[in-house]
Amino acid sequence: MARKGVTQNDFIRTLTEGLNRAALSPNVFAYKPHPKQVKFHTDPARGRLYIGGNRSGKSVGGVIEDIWWLTGRHPYLKTPPPPIRGRIVGVDFLYGVDKILRPLFAQWMPLSDLKGGSWDKAYNKEHRTLTLANGSFIEFMSYEQELEKFAGTSRHFTHFDEECPQDIFTECKARLIDTGGSWWMTETPVEGMTWVYDDIYMPGKTGQDVNIGITEIEMKENPYIGQAEIDMFMSGLTKDEKLARGKGRFVQIGGLVFKQFDKDIHVVDNFVPPLDWEWYVSLDHGFNNPTAILWHAVSPEGNIVTFSESYEREKTIDQHANTIHARNAAFGRSPDTYVGDPAMAQRGAVTGISVFGEYAKYEIPFVPGINDVASGIARMSSYLNHDKGKPPKWLITESCSNFIYELQRLRWKTWANKRQAHKNNKYDTIHKKDDHACDSARYFVTMLPGLEGEGITVHATNVTPFPVEYGEPTNQAVNTDWNLSSRFRPDNSESFDETVGMY
Repeated sequence: MARKGVTQNDFIRTLTEGLNRAALSPNVFAYKPHPKQVKFHTDPARGRLYIGGNRSGKSVGGVIEDIWWLTGRHPYLKTPPPPIRGRIVGVDFLYGVDKILRPLFAQWMPLSDLKGGSWDKAYNKEHRTLTLANGSFIEFMSYEQELEKFAGTSRHFTHFDEECPQDIFTECKARLIDTGGSWWMTETPVEGMTWVYDDIYMPGKTGQDVNIGITEIEMKENPYIGQAEIDMFMSGLTKDEKLARGKGRFVQIGGLVFKQFDKDIHVVDNFVPPLDWEWYVSLDHGFNNPTAILWHAVSPEGNIVTFSESYEREKTIDQHANTIHARNAAFGRSPDTYVGDPAMAQRGAVTGISVFGEYAKYEIPFVPGINDVASGIARMSSYLNHDKGKPPKWLITESCSNFIYELQRLRWKTWANKRQAHKNNKYDTIHKKDDHACDSARYFVTMLPGLEGEGITVHATNVTPFPVEYGEPTNQAVNTDWNLSSRFRPDNSESFDETVGMY
C-alpha cells in the first residue's frame, strides 16, 4: 500500500526509477570480476599492487575490495570482523576523490549497508568519511594534503588509488601496524619508473618481498571494453604512453638517456681484465650525495670493460683513498690514469686546496676530465651501441650494481607539468638525480677517441679471476681467448670465481 499523501502512480514511478537505477548501476552483489580482478582479490599478500592500463578495471576492483572489507563479506579472503577502519587516498579531492572514488562507492555500495540507509545520512562532508550500518567507516583523503594529516589512529586497510608520494605511503603504512592491516595500490604507471617501481613492483615481481603481490593487466584484457574504443584511445598516444596507458608498463618519463643499454647484452660476470690493458679510475665526488668511483680497462683495440665500483656517501677523502689503494692492491695493478670532475680542481676558499690536491696527498693523481655533457653522453652512447646485431664496445661486470642501475634509469629532464610540456620543446639536459656513476663514467670516456666502424674481436692471454677479498692481492693468470662477439665471456668459464657477490 502506498504511503499517505503518495499516490499509487507516484509509488509505482518511484519504484520503477529505483529498479532502472539498479539495472544501470549494479551494486556489489552484481559485480562480475574478470580474471585479472579475481587474481587481485584472491591474492593473500599484505600489500598488493594492481597495475595496468587505463580502463582495465583497477579502480573498480580496488573499491570493491574496500567494500568487501568494510562489510565483512569478502568472498575470497578472511578479513577482520567489522567494524573496520579504512582509508582510501586519491590524487586530489576535486578530481580523484569527488569525480572518481566517491561515485564508485555510490555505485557499488548497497544502500542497505550504509548508516541510515542513504548516502546523505552516511557521508560526513566535513570529515569526508562514509559510515556503514555495522560501524565500519572509510575516510577519503588526497595526496595534496600535508603529511601530518595522515597520522593519527590505526586503520585496518588503506587503498591508494594511483601512485602515492613515498612519504605519504610510509605514513599510511605506519597506521596499519597495530591491526596487522593490509594495503593495496591501483594505478596506471603514467609517472614512470619512480619509487613504486624500485620499492614495490620489483621486490614483488622478483619474489624478494613475499609480502607484496603484483597483478598486471593490459587495457585489452578488460572484456567489458570493445577493441574499437581501445584503438581510438591508443591512436593518439606516443610509444611510451601506449606502454604505460595501454599495457600498464613502467616507462621512463622524459625518455631514457641510454636507450641502447640492455642488461642481457652489456652486463657480464665479474672478472679482472687483462693487466696489460690500459686501466683507468674515474671519480664523481660528493659527500651528502655519493662519491662514485669506477674502475675501467680499455683493450688495445679500444674496447671497454668497467669492472668495479665504490659508491659511498658521507665518506671523507682519506676513506675513499684507502678504498682506491686497497682495491688496486687486490687487483694487482694500479691504474694508468685517474680522471675526475674538472670542478674538483678548484681550490677551496678556506684551505686553498682543491679536491684533486687532497687526493694527491694520498698519492692519487687525478686529472680533470671534460665536462661537456652533450659530447660525453654521445660518446658513452656510441660505445654502448649494438645496432644491427653488432657487439657493443663497452661491457660492465655485474658487481657495478649502482652504475647498472643508473644506466637503466637516467632520463632527460621534463617540464613541471603536462601543459608546459605540450607548449615547449623537450629538454636537452639530464634530470639531475641518481646520475653520479654515470657522471663518473662520462669523465672517463671523454678521454677516449670517438668511434667509427664495427665492433671487433679481442684476444687476451692474461685474464684474472675476480678476487674474493679486495684487500688481498692476486696475481693468478688464466690463458684464454676473449671474444667480443660472446660478450667478453672467456671460452673457459671455469676460470671465473662464481663465489663473488656484489659489494
